[in-house]
Order: sequence, then structure tokens, then C-alpha cells
Amino acid sequence: MGARVGRGFAGFRREWIPWAMAAGRAALGPLSIAGAARAWNPQALAGMVVTALLSDIFDGVLARRWGSDSPGVRLFDSMADTVFYLCAALALWLTRPEVLRHNWRLLGAVLLLEAARFAFDFAKFGKASSYHSYLAKTWGLAMAVAVTAAFSTGRANGLLPLALGLGVLCNLEGLAMSAVLPIWRHDVKGLSAAWRVRTTENASRTPLERKAFVSTLVVASMLLFTAPALAVSAGEVAYGGGTIAGIPKGTIGTLDIAESETLSFRTATSTVAGIDIPYARIVNFQYSTEVAHHIGVLPAIAVALVKRRERKHFFTITYSDPSQATQVAIFEVPKGEPPALLAVLRARAAQACGKVAINSCGGNLQH
Repeated sequence: MGARVGRGFAGFRREWIPWAMAAGRAALGPLSIAGAARAWNPQALAGMVVTALLSDIFDGVLARRWGSDSPGVRLFDSMADTVFYLCAALALWLTRPEVLRHNWRLLGAVLLLEAARFAFDFAKFGKASSYHSYLAKTWGLAMAVAVTAAFSTGRANGLLPLALGLGVLCNLEGLAMSAVLPIWRHDVKGLSAAWRVRTTENASRTPLERKAFVSTLVVASMLLFTAPALAVSAGEVAYGGGTIAGIPKGTIGTLDIAESETLSFRTATSTVAGIDIPYARIVNFQYSTEVAHHIGVLPAIAVALVKRRERKHFFTITYSDPSQATQVAIFEVPKGEPPALLAVLRARAAQACGKVAINSCGGNLQH
């Protein structure tokens, strides 16, 4: 009798684990907003995204393994995904607004289509859809990779527009599936499956061990892909902030020091203007470094996925513009370029200062 009660209690607890995982994923959303508002380490925010991805992968695997894969838990899983990624988008806006500004059209399209889907589903079925289609899973994985990279690097990249484009396609497919299905169904793998009005999922199941292995490979690949993107590549320079209007933080470009009278920053996009700084107007400059963290191959999620690897290199240049207003420009440069740039600034900015001693003119070193 006691053994049967014990087994029943264990089964009850296991049945609720997928619910708890989905609830935890939803709770990570507001936590990421709080972390962004309190200026937490970007890798901690990236770690939340990776944690949410792992939770999303394994809650369904465990629910099917333990026979608790009910329509209710699948719907709750979909709602948890929506809550988390909406919160993650807000957290990204709080920390890296320029990343979303670069993709505002696609982001707006995704949000409008999401709202349209919810409205249509509630009007037709009385609740939101929960299809978990192959396209939806691809979108979820792409979005996790893109948001992790955005938090980690702090820059706009090609991953986010790709993920948002998949989001547009996924929502269009979801609307079409809802239009086709006569009644609410969960786990409909695609539009063709909706046409067939499947009542059960494909009978062929991948074993838990294989799913876990493949999922682990996917996450590891994601981490390997996003890690190297933290530092600027050779030949690139990133605008790290300052007082220059019209240049978003994180904008990639090149720094031209060949001209004897002007230091020029040229952006990689024609929509953002560059900067021309006459050496004669440089008031001060500082070279500094800071530790660059990135996500390792075997991340320790409990400690925010932080691992020291290399240093970032920054030049802060203070100068006066033609209207005599003081401007500040901060540039992140590759690790091999500081000696040459420092030598040029010391020579040409010191010459611009005339007889003023070089230490009072600029060139302070901070490590």
C-alpha cells in the first residue's frame, strides 16, 4: 500500500514538472526586464535566454516521456513563450535600443501579426492556438540565438532580421492554419497537416535520449556561434558611445588615420553619417581596456554564464566641433591596433597643441 502511494506521489510530482518549467520560463521574462533596468551584466541576460531555450526544449520532451502532454500544458507552454519573448524584447530595448531600431519594420510586422493571430484565434476557438509547428520551432530557435547574440555583443547583426523574418512567416502560417482547422487543435506540425485535420501527432517518436542529445548539440552550436562576436574583428571599429548625434552605439565602421590633418570614422552603412575629427581640435584622448566576457562552450548557467577571455580596447577622444562645442567620441578597436593609433594621436594631437606638454594635451593610459 505504502509503495503504491509513494509511486503515485512521485508520478504526481513528475506530472507537474513541465508546468513548472513553463512557468519558470514565463517568470524569467519580468526578471530579464528588472535585470535590464538595473544594468545587470549582459551575459546574465543572455543566460536567461539560453535557460528559457533549454526549458522550452525539454519541457515538451519530459511531458511526452511521462504521459502528461495534455492540451492544457501545450497551451500554457505557448503562452509562456510569448510572455518571455515579449519581455526579452523590452529588456533588449532597455539595454540595446539601437538593435531594435535597426529592425523596427520587421519587429512591428511580427507584433501586428501576433496580435492578429490572437484576435482571430479567440474569435474562432475561444482561446489562443498552440500548434508548435516545425516553422514555429525554427523561429523559436532563431529568436533565441539572435537575442542571445544581441545581449552578448550589444550590436545589431544579421541574426535578428532573419529571426524576425521567420516570425512573420510563422504567424502567416499560423493564421492560415487557424483558418483551415474547424476546431481547436494542438501540435499541428504545418499547414499541410492542418488540411488533413490530424487529431493525433505523428506516431513515430524520437527517444528521449536522442532528443536530449540533439538538443544539447543545438544549444552548444548556438553558444559557439555567438561567443566570438563579442570583440570587433580586425579592420573594424565600433562606435562605443559619446555625444555625437545620429550614430547609434555599436555602429560598425572603419577608422582612417592616414590623413595627416583629420581622424575619420566611416560607417559601414550609408544611412549613418561618419565623423571627421581634425587633430587640431582634439582636446584630450584616453586609451582604456576592460575585460570582455562571453559565453563558453560549457556554460554554467547558475553563475550567469560569465567567463573571462580577452580585453576590449577603447579610445575616448574629446574635441571641439566647428561651433566650439565639446564633443566626445568613444571607439572600440581590435586588440592589435591600439599601439599604432596611440602613436598617431600622441604625435599629431601633441603637434596640434603647440607647445603644451603632451601629458596635459592627452594620451592618458588607463588599463
